[in-house]
Amino acid sequence: MARWHFAAVIAAGLVVGAGSAVVYMRQGMASAGGGWMGSKVTGSVDADAWTRARVALSGLLALNRSQALYFVRRTDEAGRPLLETCRYRVSGGPLPGRWWSITVYAPDNYLPQNDDGALSFDATRAKPDAAGHWQGVAASRRVPGTLWVSTRNAGHFDLTLRLYNPTPAAQADFTTIPLPQVTRIGCDEGAGA
Repeated sequence: MARWHFAAVIAAGLVVGAGSAVVYMRQGMASAGGGWMGSKVTGSVDADAWTRARVALSGLLALNRSQALYFVRRTDEAGRPLLETCRYRVSGGPLPGRWWSITVYAPDNYLPQNDDGALSFDATRAKPDAAGHWQGVAASRRVPGTLWVSTRNAGHFDLTLRLYNPTPAAQADFTTIPLPQVTRIGCDEGAGA
């Protein structure tokens, strides 16, 4: 009888531990403002075992925070999920780093399976105005004359912003970074909520 109780306690511990690990690894990020999520410890020596496991699970190669900060967005400005059947304006201003990029990821944390050759755009392709403001479009079809990132075959996608060589102030408090806005500008007939 004692062995059965011991085995039951061990089994319950494994189930609870594994469940909490999966929940933490799939979340584990804090609000960075404006609908973006970020982690102050991803890529840091301060990262705990769960954070390191989340990085391994997601496939995100996390450089240390002096080299890159990572932000993820899954919703538009109205809080609606990002859908491949809709079009979005992605707009922002100067970012406190040497270089940045925005990439589309499908729900499985991999790039969408398409041959559009436009799964990200970056600071070198953005054409900022005199004040440093820029904009692009996330859509399943190319929008002529725009900076475009393809969402074709991405389903309920997310956008990942990588900010490389961030300033010390940005490293110290990522909530001060003026992160880009993601505004829905239209959807295919019968699509979207």
